[in-house]
Amino acid sequence: MANANAIVDKLANAGLRHGEKAGVAIAMMVFLVCVGIAVSQPTITTTPEQVKKAAQVADTNLSRTDDRETIIKRLEEKEKIVPTNFATTVENAINTKIDPVVFKPKRDWVSPEPGAGLIREAPKLIALSEVYAYPGRGGLLIYELDESGNKIPDASGDKSDEPKQQRYGRKRKKSAGGMGGMGGGMGGMMGGGGQRKKHKKSQQEIDRETKEANERKTREIAGSLAGGGLEATKEDKGDSEADKADSGPFKQTTKGYRWVAITGVLDHAKMLENYRQALKNPSVAHPNYARLDLERRTLQEDGTWSDWEKVDQGKNYDILDNLPYAEEELTPETVRPNSLVDPLPFLNAGLWEKVHIARFVSKEKLDLPKEPEPQQKGMAGMMGGMMQNQMATMMQQNTGAMQSAMQNQMKNQMSMMGGMMSPTMGGAMGGMGSTESAGNFWKSEENQIMVRALDFTAERGSSYRYRVRVVVYNPNLGRDDVAHGVDTKTKFLEGPWSKATDAVTMPPDIEPYAVTYLPPSAQTGPKLRFQVVSFNPTDGWTVPRRVDAGVGEIVGDVAMVKVPRSDGSGAKRESMDFRTHQLVLDLDGGGFQNLPTGVTGPPVERPALAALLRPDGSMVIHTMMDDLANDFRKDVEANYDHELKESDKKREKSNGSGYAGMMGGMMGGMGGMMGGGRR
Repeated sequence: MANANAIVDKLANAGLRHGEKAGVAIAMMVFLVCVGIAVSQPTITTTPEQVKKAAQVADTNLSRTDDRETIIKRLEEKEKIVPTNFATTVENAINTKIDPVVFKPKRDWVSPEPGAGLIREAPKLIALSEVYAYPGRGGLLIYELDESGNKIPDASGDKSDEPKQQRYGRKRKKSAGGMGGMGGGMGGMMGGGGQRKKHKKSQQEIDRETKEANERKTREIAGSLAGGGLEATKEDKGDSEADKADSGPFKQTTKGYRWVAITGVLDHAKMLENYRQALKNPSVAHPNYARLDLERRTLQEDGTWSDWEKVDQGKNYDILDNLPYAEEELTPETVRPNSLVDPLPFLNAGLWEKVHIARFVSKEKLDLPKEPEPQQKGMAGMMGGMMQNQMATMMQQNTGAMQSAMQNQMKNQMSMMGGMMSPTMGGAMGGMGSTESAGNFWKSEENQIMVRALDFTAERGSSYRYRVRVVVYNPNLGRDDVAHGVDTKTKFLEGPWSKATDAVTMPPDIEPYAVTYLPPSAQTGPKLRFQVVSFNPTDGWTVPRRVDAGVGEIVGDVAMVKVPRSDGSGAKRESMDFRTHQLVLDLDGGGFQNLPTGVTGPPVERPALAALLRPDGSMVIHTMMDDLANDFRKDVEANYDHELKESDKKREKSNGSGYAGMMGGMMGGMGGMMGGGRR
């Protein structure tokens, strides 16, 4: 190692001492080689005269000019270039109309080979959720029919008394009232429905009227909601000759009907996702809803439920096909497919209950006018404040309606344009994507949508449980680019059935509810005060009345009562039948019960109960605890009070009931309480 290090040191010293000299020597050798190569090359032979001559020739070429004819002649003779009259050709092409359908490919620009991920499949349908059923009764405005079932022409043709609601037909809906909803709101606030008093209103009167307007709108909206949470329909492009011949006018009449309203929610976003996975093309992946299928089970006398049976939709359509007007809708069209939502017939008696999904109703439909602010002192301040309050209230009531109407009008126009343009545009765009048209049917990007069915075949005194399913048009009908086993021949695809609703009971036309215990007196023993609810199937009015009965007495009688009106003529006293034909067998409970020894506090009230004997020999138990909490009874009572107050105003809508009906208890098990007792 020592010898190696010594050699390295010597080499390093030599490099440091003689390295610079070696580098200079190498550079000199490279220089001498380059000089030798340069000397051996020939010299440049170009002379200045040659450069000058070339410049003169170039200047001559640049400054020389030829006329247009010479240039054209040279191009035609030497280059063989001739005019094509291109401008005329372009003009002719512009004036020639090209049909895009001619260039439409017969098949998609894809090769649907196995394993390529482009084979269409059957979309997976899903079941409805939050399905809820609620009974109702009322007087429907329908066309009067002759013995053959045909509409009876109205010779007078006077439509001055027609309600400001939508005209309705099975194939289309037309708006007959325009701003009727807004006019009704203004009439209710300013007294347009009745006689206006020609005196200066005090601040107390203004406050009272505003409060009544709030309560009225709350009742009208809240009762029609379901789920704890003006349909502006599209104008058709034109009526067919048959429609024009069948346009009337025809006689109309009010008739009492019983119904069960079934509402539900469909996960539309999940349906869209399933369609996109199955059809491979997002532009056509929209479910085309066809209808709702409805089945029910009936509670039998032995307490068991019957098998599932189809509801006779033909009888329901006999009513829905015979409507001159459809009721106002509170939910937007984007959550309400026409094929899955039965229209609401216009009610001249009664109010619609639980027919809308509360969370789908827009804020504008639920907003109430603000309470008036404190007025300024002095006559001038009071008058100015009164006018300001009235104008503010009117604006609060109608701004939402006007905005909604304008938005719906724009939607309608766009929908009409889309309906007219879609066939042509579908053909023109076929070569760019899919030859399948996106279809001119209801579409929406909402996450959830509502469904609604009305069953007018429910019988009084019977209890039911319902289930529904969605039916869609088969998107693969007649196609051959589908996976093996996919149905291409069936027109409709049926989804799975929903879960059954809670039991719902259609109450008898005359039904008692126990509401108050009456202690014994010197002349009589203890009694129960019943609220007897009587439904008149002739005109559809439902009227409650308080009746007292003790052991051995029949509940109810015939009495003169106030019956509301919807034509603005005010309530009338009429004779109405409140006879339940039920005998009181026994009474129990009632009064107050002292607390046990050692427990402090006032006595507690004991709910009373009554055993009633029905005409068929069966016995039913009515308890105050159940009957006082019965939602159907409370709705009837609230609606009756509301309709009495509104009898001096002509009816323009009938969505109603009490505030409590909106805020709670709408999706729970109400079936056991609907019948007013336990069997």
